[in-house]
Amino acid sequence: MCGRYYINVAKDELSFVNNFKEFEYKENFNVAPQTAAPCIVDNNLMSANWGYFPDWLKKQSNSRPLFNTRHESLLEKKTFTSAFKNSRCLIPITGWYEWKEEEGIKQPYYFSSNSSAIIFAAGLYWNRSSGDIESSIITREAVEHLHVIHNRSPLLLNEKNRDLWLSDTSSEEIYSEILDYSYSDIEFYKVDRAVSNPKNNNESLIKKYEEVPF
Repeated sequence: MCGRYYINVAKDELSFVNNFKEFEYKENFNVAPQTAAPCIVDNNLMSANWGYFPDWLKKQSNSRPLFNTRHESLLEKKTFTSAFKNSRCLIPITGWYEWKEEEGIKQPYYFSSNSSAIIFAAGLYWNRSSGDIESSIITREAVEHLHVIHNRSPLLLNEKNRDLWLSDTSSEEIYSEILDYSYSDIEFYKVDRAVSNPKNNNESLIKKYEEVPF
């Protein structure tokens, strides 16, 4: 899963977006579910609340928005099939966090690309009657070298598949075509557990954690 991430939109990798120069968003080192964050719809950057919160879910006790959507569910669950067909978007990410239990403690790790300042995850979006936009990041089974930390990862798209994802190509045709990102450029390292608190939001969160020798 992807439950937190870092985004800085002031990068050349977003210059292809129509309204890149007009879009303003403060750098966020700890984007958490239900936080407003950038997404790309119809080649325009928009601010969306991260997490789809349908009315039927709100009626359940202790419910939380659906901030991740499993790739395996896109063609199966009614909650996602319509958005997969008609409302696909890109979620720009500078890096993301995953947690691994180590010696009884949930240790966070930071993942990013060694070749690109921004990577793009496949996403879905929903226009709500309030005028708000809600989004969800699609996840997939993690490739082998990432699986040691977590069994899921964001479904990242290369440039060819970004265009395919945003095209009018049918969802059935797209479904298997979008899984060819190699993740060979993705690296990860341990970071401070301060990122576990969404109130913490500063550059130190993405710095490599170094054990203090005794």
